[in-house]
Amino acid sequence: MEVKRLLIGLILLSAAYIRAQKIDTLYIQPYPQKYRISGYISTSSLEVDDTDRHYTPNYPLNTGIGFAIKNTIVGIQLGYGFIPLTDKKKYGKTKTRDFQIHHYGRKMIFDLFFQDYRGFYVEKDKDQNPEMFRNMSVKQIGMEATYLFNGKRFSSKAAFDLDEIQLHSAGSWLVGGGGYYYQLKGMERSGSDGTYGLENFQLGVNGGYAYSWVISDRWMMTGTIQGGANFGNAPKLLKKGKVEVYPTGFARIAGNYHKNNWGVSLAVIVNNKTIYPVKREELNLTAITMQLSYVKHLDHLFKSKNK
Repeated sequence: MEVKRLLIGLILLSAAYIRAQKIDTLYIQPYPQKYRISGYISTSSLEVDDTDRHYTPNYPLNTGIGFAIKNTIVGIQLGYGFIPLTDKKKYGKTKTRDFQIHHYGRKMIFDLFFQDYRGFYVEKDKDQNPEMFRNMSVKQIGMEATYLFNGKRFSSKAAFDLDEIQLHSAGSWLVGGGGYYYQLKGMERSGSDGTYGLENFQLGVNGGYAYSWVISDRWMMTGTIQGGANFGNAPKLLKKGKVEVYPTGFARIAGNYHKNNWGVSLAVIVNNKTIYPVKREELNLTAITMQLSYVKHLDHLFKSKNK
């Protein structure tokens, strides 16, 4: 409940702030229609790397729909994961709870992650079955907030939400920050006996650049890259004043095709964070989300029967 309240508060604040922002109409064109409906197919994965192994979940294919009334805070998106992408008999079954919100505004981008995965596998040689870790679980809870310096000419809404049209190529410097909590249980490391778990809490800052390349009147490509550092440690060690520094990376890529009242987008989000177990061997967590979206803009939800 606390996460939901925080999210609602952020959206309310950002929506009020966005309405007050002006745009350069030579670079950005809003869709004139009042309503927006969408459908999408996506995959999300939370993967773990140590020095010897790459732990992968058998993540599902998701599908969903969305609806929004423009210039208001009324918007909803519902999704459902219905089928694993690989054979459950060979790669095992992963239980997932993956909830993400990506809110693209005029000057601010907000990202909220709640990802809880149980059941991983490690690929072996071609002639060997994968090694399965059915009791291994990884949880990531986090939030990012990113400020756009050139929101008047660079539209994150056009790039990643298909809610505006970018008329000419433009870019923007980015600065942001975020906080994350990690929990890992039942992990087996190569060369060691038994399993172990860990907790880690981090806060940090990052910076980077975003650019949208308008290829033609209909096609556009966008990429953003952010790098930075987080500060934190296991909660017990933080109480003793022991703080570690962790490198971070965050990237988005999108390709869009749009017309006057609809558009199609393929977007990829890669969120990489580093944590350290008790013995300080490096451990990387990477969240990868890919989504294919169709968006339709409408003046009326139902056509009048009157001629």
